[in-house]
Amino acid sequence: MTGSIPTTYQEVFRTDRGVVYQCDVSNRLILEFWDTHTQLSARDFAHFRRMVETVDIRQMALSTAAADDVEILAPPRSERCYVLTLCEVIHLRELLDGAKLMLELNTMLRECGCSTAE
Repeated sequence: MTGSIPTTYQEVFRTDRGVVYQCDVSNRLILEFWDTHTQLSARDFAHFRRMVETVDIRQMALSTAAADDVEILAPPRSERCYVLTLCEVIHLRELLDGAKLMLELNTMLRECGCSTAE
């Protein structure tokens, strides 16, 4: 993000290619990937993560067809459209999977009565 992030955003997970933030005020997850920002509800985030998981990266890697050079993905209820190469799909998958894991971990910690504040 150019500039500073809003104070209502809490970082969920970060890679060298992007960040997922959580905003408790808007009840949204914010996906920052390749200088884009997409706000998603928890349900839409899960749906988009499943979309990314279903991309056949093996087919993309092995195919010589031009149609398999990129994957076009549109998050639910968003005007954004991602046109991703094989490497970008893998980076996005890593980011979304890491964020999902951290969200699940935070939920488990809250259920156990542990604090997740830094």
